[in-house]
Amino acid sequence: MPLLPSSTSRRRGLIALGTALATLAVPLSGAYADGPAAAGPPAAAARAAATTDTHTVTLITGDRVTVKTLADGHRVASVDRPKKAVGGVRTQTVGKDLYVFPDGALPYLAAGVLDQRLFDVTRLIADGYDDAHTASLPVIVQYGGAGAARQAAGPLTGLTTRRSLPAISGAAVSAGRARAARLWQDLTPAGSLTRAKARSAAVNAPEGQARPRAAAGPAVFGGNIGRIWLDGKVRATLAESTAQIGAPDVWRAGTDGKGVNVAVLDSGADTGHPDFAGQIASSQSFVPGEDVTDRHGHGTHTASTVAGTGAASGGKEKGVAPGARLLVGKVLGDDGFGDESWIIAGMEWAARTEHAKVISMSLGTSEASDGTDPMSQAVDDLSAATGALFVIAAGNSGAGGIGAPGAATAALTVGAVDADDALASFSSWGPRQSDGALKPEVTAPGVDILAARSQYAAGSGSYVRMSGTSMATPHVAGAAALVAQRHPDWTGGQIKDALVSTAHATPDIPVTQGGTGRLDARTAVLGTVHAEATAWSGFYAWPHTGDRPSARTVTYTNTGDQDVGLDLAAAAKDANGAAVPAGVFTLSAPAVTVPAHGTAAVTLTGDPNAAPYGATAGLLSATDAHGTAVAHTLIGLDREDERYDLTIRATDRAGRPLSGVTALYRTGDAIPTQVQIPDDGVLTLRRPKGEYSLLMYADLPGAAGPDDMGLAVLSAPQITLDRDRTARLDARQAHRVSAVAPQATEDRMTRIDWNRVAGGVRFNANYLVPLTYTSVWAQQTDRVTSGSLNFAARWRKAAPLLTVEATGPYPGERGFPDLVVQAGSTLRPAGSSRLGVAYAGLGRTADYAGLDAKGKAVVVRYDRQADPRDQPKADAAQAAAAVAAGAGLLLVVNDTTGRLSDWYGAADGETKSPIEVASLQPHEGAALIAAAARPGLRLAVTSRPASPYVYDLVERHDGAVPATGLTYRPARSALARLDSRFAGQAGTTGDNARYDMQDFDIYGFGYGTEQALAATRTDWVTPGDGAFTWYEESGTATLEERSLRTDPKKGSRTGSDWFLPVVHPRLNPSQSLPGRQGDFLVLNVPGWGDGGAGHNGFDRNLWEANDPLHETVTLYQGDTELGSTAYQQLTATAPSGAPLPYRLVAETSQHGVFPTSTRTRTEWTFTSGNGWALIPLIQLDHGVATDLSGNAARHTALTLTASQLPGVTGAGRIDAATLQLSYDDGAHWTPATLRATADGSWATTVAAPRTARYVSLRATARDTAGNTVSQTVVRAYGLR
Repeated sequence: MPLLPSSTSRRRGLIALGTALATLAVPLSGAYADGPAAAGPPAAAARAAATTDTHTVTLITGDRVTVKTLADGHRVASVDRPKKAVGGVRTQTVGKDLYVFPDGALPYLAAGVLDQRLFDVTRLIADGYDDAHTASLPVIVQYGGAGAARQAAGPLTGLTTRRSLPAISGAAVSAGRARAARLWQDLTPAGSLTRAKARSAAVNAPEGQARPRAAAGPAVFGGNIGRIWLDGKVRATLAESTAQIGAPDVWRAGTDGKGVNVAVLDSGADTGHPDFAGQIASSQSFVPGEDVTDRHGHGTHTASTVAGTGAASGGKEKGVAPGARLLVGKVLGDDGFGDESWIIAGMEWAARTEHAKVISMSLGTSEASDGTDPMSQAVDDLSAATGALFVIAAGNSGAGGIGAPGAATAALTVGAVDADDALASFSSWGPRQSDGALKPEVTAPGVDILAARSQYAAGSGSYVRMSGTSMATPHVAGAAALVAQRHPDWTGGQIKDALVSTAHATPDIPVTQGGTGRLDARTAVLGTVHAEATAWSGFYAWPHTGDRPSARTVTYTNTGDQDVGLDLAAAAKDANGAAVPAGVFTLSAPAVTVPAHGTAAVTLTGDPNAAPYGATAGLLSATDAHGTAVAHTLIGLDREDERYDLTIRATDRAGRPLSGVTALYRTGDAIPTQVQIPDDGVLTLRRPKGEYSLLMYADLPGAAGPDDMGLAVLSAPQITLDRDRTARLDARQAHRVSAVAPQATEDRMTRIDWNRVAGGVRFNANYLVPLTYTSVWAQQTDRVTSGSLNFAARWRKAAPLLTVEATGPYPGERGFPDLVVQAGSTLRPAGSSRLGVAYAGLGRTADYAGLDAKGKAVVVRYDRQADPRDQPKADAAQAAAAVAAGAGLLLVVNDTTGRLSDWYGAADGETKSPIEVASLQPHEGAALIAAAARPGLRLAVTSRPASPYVYDLVERHDGAVPATGLTYRPARSALARLDSRFAGQAGTTGDNARYDMQDFDIYGFGYGTEQALAATRTDWVTPGDGAFTWYEESGTATLEERSLRTDPKKGSRTGSDWFLPVVHPRLNPSQSLPGRQGDFLVLNVPGWGDGGAGHNGFDRNLWEANDPLHETVTLYQGDTELGSTAYQQLTATAPSGAPLPYRLVAETSQHGVFPTSTRTRTEWTFTSGNGWALIPLIQLDHGVATDLSGNAARHTALTLTASQLPGVTGAGRIDAATLQLSYDDGAHWTPATLRATADGSWATTVAAPRTARYVSLRATARDTAGNTVSQTVVRAYGLR
């Protein structure tokens, strides 16, 4: 009889397991940059740093994911599901990136209407979207209706509109984490209602007859929402450089940008800087809670490069267009980051409200974009609607590709070169993802650029040097203002043509990396001839049987008074840099004459049939009669390389078509793709040549019986796509995966692992199997011939919480093996009883009229609601009606295949109902209902709320999923035994989780189960034998204790104490260990390690005002205090230079949590110098035998152990220790006589006075390197 996850685990999130608008600027030192270092982090940042090894993220689905990082880089991750969640949770990791996909989200991901970044837990944490940093998840929605003013049909629970984004027919909204689960239900009514309608007939079906589960509904959101994106983070990406682009010649000609509005969307500006006096015409902040003042420094630098006057340098360091009118839009916060919605709002303000002609954006995402993201859409739409020119940084990711919004077609995307016109190493290049379009179009100076420094940023002086495509972009924006002043009637597109086609050629830089060349403002403004910027011949898909040449007209414009003759030549190279045949690009004429104040055109034909596979790019160059280059146009085409059809055929156990979402992974890709197999079970995809893996989880109704719902793990681990291939996901080849323990058990957790390594890249997938499934099946596979494949199953099994057996006249099977205790119900006291039986229909109040239910086991049918959002009320009403009738047990008969998994407590998700509720399978319930009225029928009920044993089992198969051997039947002799004790108040519960840390993954996944306190438990675990290790955690409402990683051997027997004395500051590798990084000492000192071997302990209520646990950590160098914190982690700046002595003091106190360890003081001394090193803090452990109340005999043995943590620098051999005892809370101390033991510890015998109630300890230790520790624990343990 399986148990649903406990309410404690749900509440605490203990169940074990945005994309950045990035700074496209790299600060460098410079002539004007000398000055003091920036101030330390604010208090909020220091608080966040105090527990940097643990992060919790609430997904848009309401699932709470907690990730903890261990000192060796391994991580454990847990998922806490909403109480009404449907389905399981899939996790996928590629490298170190963790994605968590609840089943309900997969159809929307496969349909492309839900942003996969919303489930990228690694990035969400990195971008500050974890629960500790924000109470809501920022998202962007695009509406699905017609018309420019599309809007949501009505309010959605938990969704708050922050600002409208008409440029993309959407809005920036916040999804409140506390109501995320309800929001997801409102967003996905199609799938929910489809399931509800399909099941509505089952409510009135013949009693006990199950209905198959309906397929999920269409991937269409409610509220008229068409698509949902993460409102991701965006980072911020002059005398010498202005001369490099020829700006002084333009100024001398009388053009300085006067009268042209140029918007700079960045981190704001230092409006008091002398270079901005009279320059800023308008400003607005789009960063909530921040004014336009630039406290980061990036925006001031870029704005002054556009239009600074150079006043602070006597006019020397002025911007490219000092006569332009600046419009300053603050879209990046003081930390240099911004939400995508802030940027879009700033674009609309600049283009529509302020009518900017040029909009400069030195920002972007670090991930490559195909130009369809919300920011890129906004650029294209606003460019077309307003005629503005968006000048956008290419990014600082090198070969990583062009991010958003620089990937927009209309954007003038800018790369960076140094003073010698060599491409900067950081400058991002294309072509654009998916269609091969050429980006960036031009480069500009972006290395070691000197421009204005904000007085609110680090450093000193009026100017500072920075590098990045951020610095190149405002050069181009300033030049665009110069062109706009010269040609006020030109559109943004015409300005872009002039700037790109007249750039200074940089033949050593491939056009895919540097466009037409380095910006030449002189020629763009003062020249008279320019061409179109680009002539893209298109993308041609494999297999190229119907490819046709593409003809493009290239127009040349002459603004001068004389006709100009131009000789034309097209030249291009392939992706490897080799020249392509002349026939790839041909011209309708070798020369044209462009009339004065007129245009001339030539037809460029791109022939894909003559081109090599991949991207072909080059220039169409125009030279005058003297052979001087006048203009050049970017040309190119992309002939898709080898592609083949991959046909996926999915079938169920009867050979019928099977639909569902499948993970498709190509070796070497960053992430897998989720694809939807349609109802006919066949999906054909066109994919590049390579090696692929397929993984699908599917429902198998009736796999092991009429009410059974099986989970099928269907996979094809190695598909070599070198021709058209068919892969078969066939449930007929699936075999049952199970474990049988030596004692009677039920599954508390089941997890399936599937790990593939190929080409040196690891793709790992885990599935936390929900209890709704009654069996698991895996398709057999061939053994992989390259890389590796690991298939593993993990079970946590314990004694059944509740067993029920029919006695007396009963025609059916007397046991109920698939009975499930429902979450939110109160467990019956331990023991056995015999209950009468009563049947109460749907369990509504009216059904109890005239029914004698007092003290009986009441059987009811599941009261399924048409709208699943109403189900919690119906479940609670069933429980309340049973309580009101005096029932002793409520048995709910499910109406569909699989087990029922619901929350039967109050709607708040916290309060339990006062009756135990369990579910039965339809056939079980039908027999019981039919026999309910028979005289003499009784149910023998046995309740075991605290299991005396647990089996943590792992079965692993390497190389292939086998056809046999998938049932794991370990004998006790093949397992390792662990005897655990859990201290605490009798009748209360905590939680316990044990993670298997597999060698094929850096993550350990699972979740915790409720654990009775003041209890003992015998655990049996599968030995890892080098393939995996075990890591364990136990917690209460106040504390969380973590173990060391262990690999117990078969037949071994060890013990572990939880929450027992002696509680004291203790470090172990389950945390970030104290260390030095340059001049920074980062000291993480958990203060609450219990008496378990190597355990360290953490405060779960660290940020709460009424926290009963208190800790301070203080660091001294000599007598000088370097820093102090009221949290467990301290970051302090240490003096540079030679090694110096330090003293670290940790003090703790607590009241009411436990009677012992009321106060502790631990003082470490160590020596540290420059560099990176783990600090040698000696650890003390005290061994004393106590009962579960923390009390020991008055005459007892006590051991003292001193040790160094692994990997520390500067440690010596422990060579001395002392111990003192106190029986009056430290008022008086008595030395203890220590004797060395064979294992390197010290031992003594304590003979406590008859009047003493507690023993306090004061211990010291030192090593041969001079490191010392002194630790005092008041009331270390109690006395019997």
